[in-house]
Amino acid sequence: MEPVVTVAVVAGSASIGGAAIAASFQYASKVREEKRLARLAQIEADTRIADAFATLMGKAHGRGETHLSEAALPILFEGELLDEVRRSLARIVTGQADHASEARADRALDVATLRTVGVGKADTDAAIQLIAQLGLKHPLLTRPALVGLEGRNEFQPVNGCLELVMRLKKFEEEEVARLQRGRWARFSWWLRGR
Repeated sequence: MEPVVTVAVVAGSASIGGAAIAASFQYASKVREEKRLARLAQIEADTRIADAFATLMGKAHGRGETHLSEAALPILFEGELLDEVRRSLARIVTGQADHASEARADRALDVATLRTVGVGKADTDAAIQLIAQLGLKHPLLTRPALVGLEGRNEFQPVNGCLELVMRLKKFEEEEVARLQRGRWARFSWWLRGR
């Protein structure tokens, strides 16, 4: 073979190899970026689910939304009440508060600004059932559902709540066993040398 042809073949092979390596690096970079974006999307979805789940848990415990009293805002944010609340909060933060001033500040803030609307028994019972079903469907929510329903049942016993708690515990045990079986299956797969 002539030297010119050999140089051309080597140069062509080198450029093809270089392009292949560059394309591999680009592909790996894109795959990493897609995995990162998928992880971020999963975190965002989990955060939204957790927020909705926490709201649902509050409903299961008989608490509705908390509203800020617009009529009380001018009273709270001007005059002596504001000064007294500021002093009381400053003493609380610095650890110098006595129980009476702490109670007055807490009562002033509670009465003047926030109102929590209660939830009816039907809403509460429905929320409890929904929490249990979500816990049985999504392993991410199983433990929070279990803890929330156990706490709710201790606070005020609900018909059928113990059965739901037992189902959640059984589901959690089965999920742990499934994950452990999956781990051993992967391990044995590697041992077989496939």
